[in-house]
Amino acid sequence: MESFSNFMKGIPPLTTEKKPLTTTTNPPTNPIQQQQLQKQLMGPTSQQLMMGPVYNPMHQHPTRNDGNSIFSTSDDNVIMKQVMDTHLPDGTDVDVKPLLDIIQDILQHSTIHPDSISSGPHTNGDKPNGKPHHTNAIVMLHSLSHIIDKLASEMALKCLTVTDGHTTALALFHTVGNFHWDAKLVLTLAAFALNYGEFWLLAQIYSSNQLANSMAILKQVPSIMEHTAPLKPRFDALNKLVHSILELTKCIVEFKELPSMYITPDMPAMTSAINTIPTAVYWTIRGIITCATQIAHLTSMGHEYGISSSELQSWELSSLTLKIDHIYEFLKQQLENCLRVVGDKKEIEFRRSFNQLFETSHMDNMKILRILISSRNDIQPLFDGNTKEKVSLEVLRRRNVL
Repeated sequence: MESFSNFMKGIPPLTTEKKPLTTTTNPPTNPIQQQQLQKQLMGPTSQQLMMGPVYNPMHQHPTRNDGNSIFSTSDDNVIMKQVMDTHLPDGTDVDVKPLLDIIQDILQHSTIHPDSISSGPHTNGDKPNGKPHHTNAIVMLHSLSHIIDKLASEMALKCLTVTDGHTTALALFHTVGNFHWDAKLVLTLAAFALNYGEFWLLAQIYSSNQLANSMAILKQVPSIMEHTAPLKPRFDALNKLVHSILELTKCIVEFKELPSMYITPDMPAMTSAINTIPTAVYWTIRGIITCATQIAHLTSMGHEYGISSSELQSWELSSLTLKIDHIYEFLKQQLENCLRVVGDKKEIEFRRSFNQLFETSHMDNMKILRILISSRNDIQPLFDGNTKEKVSLEVLRRRNVL
């Protein structure tokens, strides 16, 4: 069945409807901290961004969606114009599912409670599972590993030298400018998983492995793990944001898997998704950058920095989590609508084929039996009462079946 991948190639129009996000998290009361956080979350002001060129290869005019816009402010629209300027796909199509499966393994084993580490050696009791998707990813990485390494290095450097998350995001978007939206996001997430996974791997095994212990000391991991109590709010907020990033990434990739024979870009749910995905990718990458910055600052400045700035950083992480969750809920609803359409069309198609079968004379009864009982040839759906064994449909060939 043909994969619906073409929708990732287009440049969607931007919506302008406002729907502000709400948060139940208490922001920092210090005015200077609030100003710093606003700059980190929103990036440059509208006036600063307007000074740059605006480019839209598709020359599409903005269209209104069905009223569920996730563009909360006019600044989002201005920011997205600069993001669109970096989007120059060259036709490179990447099957990101095998890579995403590995990323999910890394993040799920990294996103753990720090208390369980600080209490003693932690190995997680895991052994390599040898999943087939790992083999598929190895083949794919022959052509993509240099991109992931470049993104990881660029992210690690800018997280320590650039205070503006928007500037860092644009730099990463330029690096993956020739890829479609799903690939941009998964490649950036893979780069983050390299550094994030390394930190938590050292945290888990440094007390039982000499090489890991020496590397962990260079990254101040033992000191950080000894002060997990005051850092707990930050680690909790970090875990939640990583989880939200992964969920939204998987949702975006699922749109690419929709069959084009049932789903077309002009369908309302798909149109809404196409309009939203670029912004979803942008804010997810902003979340990735924020998570990477948290770890980079901890390993470079030590636990003292983490404790002193815990309130501000936890609030920033929680605010981004709310924004990403807001986008995820919207896209999840559009995906469910698309899957419902696929199911309805498959049902109609099945009933039509089923009726045609019974209206046609057949020399062989196997075609009808496979539809009624099982459409697969490699299973044994019947139970033979005499032999007490499962048997295939072949035992019913050319027999009268009531």
